[in-house]
Amino acid sequence: MQQTLCALLIAATTLAVQSSNPSEWVGVWQGELDGQPSVVLTLAQDNGVLEGTLVLNIISRDGGQPHIIAHEPHVLMQPHIDGARLTFRLKRIDNSTTPMEFNVELTSHDRAKIHCLNCGEEALSVEMAKQD
Repeated sequence: MQQTLCALLIAATTLAVQSSNPSEWVGVWQGELDGQPSVVLTLAQDNGVLEGTLVLNIISRDGGQPHIIAHEPHVLMQPHIDGARLTFRLKRIDNSTTPMEFNVELTSHDRAKIHCLNCGEEALSVEMAKQD
């Protein structure tokens, strides 16, 4: 009986994460690196489609303690949801013709992991939490 209950709970959790719809993404998601806010993803569905912004905080370790030295605000381009995955592009600050490509994976109803796919080998995956 307990094994069946555990299997049902795991299946229900997996289905909930896999069958996401745009409204499940709506909200403010925040991630940290070195104890500093590093990424803020804001998503809304005001016009019926998922839209949003991403603010990347540039963190420096110069001087010993990690601290934010710059903010890069961006508007999401071509956001697309496929199951528990949100993908989008951002225009680069340096006006490069190649946009940054991001992947966000839901890990639970209020947790996700964001990663820049073409920002170089040093690009980290950042855990994010949905804010209340």
